[in-house]
Amino acid sequence: MKHYIFADESNTDKSRFMLIGGIWIDELTYQQVITDCKNFKIQYNWSENTKFNWKYISKKTLQQYCQFIDIFFKYNLQFNCIILDRKEINLKAENNDPELGFYKFYYQLLRQNSKPDIPYYIYLDRRNNREPTRLETLKNFLKMDTHPINSCGIRIKDKGKNIKALEFVNSETYDLIQFSDLLLGAIGYHYNKRHLQPNASSHKSEFANYLAYKINKNSLEFHTSKQGYKNLNLWLFKPTKTYAIK
Repeated sequence: MKHYIFADESNTDKSRFMLIGGIWIDELTYQQVITDCKNFKIQYNWSENTKFNWKYISKKTLQQYCQFIDIFFKYNLQFNCIILDRKEINLKAENNDPELGFYKFYYQLLRQNSKPDIPYYIYLDRRNNREPTRLETLKNFLKMDTHPINSCGIRIKDKGKNIKALEFVNSETYDLIQFSDLLLGAIGYHYNKRHLQPNASSHKSEFANYLAYKINKNSLEFHTSKQGYKNLNLWLFKPTKTYAIK
């Protein structure tokens, strides 16, 4: 059975915490989810290509945004995210190339949360790259066998992933990237403490608080073990070594 990953990034400006994350989903569940999303948009007279985006949350749209993200929780979809603290991580550290640094962490997110024998079709929200070969390089590294040393000092074999496709897409036509955008936006909002600023958007604060309520948390500023918390896996990255993508 096919499996899909729909991923995005958030807070890629000078915010302290930058996030990369996505939804892992099997083909059968995906078909059910996109049917629900289509029916939801019809119900509220939204265009089929309506883009639900963190930056568009307003007083007028808040209630429907909450109902839209409820579809994510209805199916208990798996969201995996890597959170990077810029006080501890310098994306320019590798050859003074922040774009390369960014894709090293995309590599970590995708590799650590994917199984070796499952065929993956990976769709990333479109972004402009200085180097046009970044995606092909990322795909090749994900497929490559590695031989890391574990905590006991023993070299182990890490089989590469079965990557069938890795593409940039327009998030307007992929509802699950829109889910990722909303989750990343809300988590980053709490991590970067924007909800505490004097000019904080009350509507974005309400949406972030709604997500926290859905998972029985007071805040989205938390991180998880390897197993994650409920259907959210928030990996607060702690640098210990250099990761390979060149």
